[in-house]
Amino acid sequence: MSGSSVPGRDGAATARHTGAVIALLERLLPLWTQPVDSRDDAEAAFREVYADPVVVNGLEMPIVELVGRARALQQAFDGLSMHILDTVETPDRVVIAFLMRGRHVGPFISPLGTVAPTHRDIEVRTIDVLVVTAGVVSAIWVVSDDLGLHRQLDAVKLA
Repeated sequence: MSGSSVPGRDGAATARHTGAVIALLERLLPLWTQPVDSRDDAEAAFREVYADPVVVNGLEMPIVELVGRARALQQAFDGLSMHILDTVETPDRVVIAFLMRGRHVGPFISPLGTVAPTHRDIEVRTIDVLVVTAGVVSAIWVVSDDLGLHRQLDAVKLA
């Protein structure tokens, strides 16, 4: 699969995973790394993986907004890839630690404001806690190194 590495497929992580987790990641990762607008129906593709609405960091988010987030991310960063560092699986959760990589080519809208393109390569450490209900992600807690990303883009300076 282009743009991502799934544990159990390329040696990215050595833990054993069920086929269901590998299948979920193989469906989920391309939604974020491959162009949203290349799909005939992006919302339908996201609904195959995510509940509608999905709870993101404690707030309900309709699929149309999740698709918008993916589109904005892809417009800001070219060549997006996600390298899985590790996963932890429980009966109703999958925790994924990964590195998101790309090149900053478009405006990046962040909580600190919009960052103009820098054409720099970035690498963001992220941990996602996915709650899986009936085979789809019903909730997600995202913990990413936003400060590190902003530093890579020279959008913040430390004292």
